Amino acid sequence: MNSIEYSIENNPAASDDKVIRDGIVNFNDHIIKEKASHFSIFAKNDTQIIGGALIWEHSDALYIDVLWCNEKNRKQGVGTKIITMIDGVAKNKGLPKIFVDTYAFQAQDFYKKHGFYCIGIVSEYMLGHDRIFMRKDVS
Repeated sequence: MNSIEYSIENNPAASDDKVIRDGIVNFNDHIIKEKASHFSIFAKNDTQIIGGALIWEHSDALYIDVLWCNEKNRKQGVGTKIITMIDGVAKNKGLPKIFVDTYAFQAQDFYKKHGFYCIGIVSEYMLGHDRIFMRKDVS
């Protein structure tokens, strides 16, 4: 008989995390009949990354997993350029919608400025902060 061991790992190996991620992606594939692909956008000053986005692509939508710009380069159009590039990918591929989630203290106004609207809020999601789910319809 097999003996299952359970562990909590504070610094898991990326390869171990990948087993879990691949497991759910493969499970979902049986239902939705596709696997999301991933791409990234980077803003670099010389060779230093100053911002960027990690995006998941499905056949009918993009999901912005992370969009970040370092403090020094905020309010200089870096985030706007990144969103414009994401919009361009969606338009070029005929993807009708883009999703993102953010916290109330992060970038809700930034996303609203770029055409996103709120589709749901989880109040006090973490440490008293609301998590806001947003969508943009691409035309």
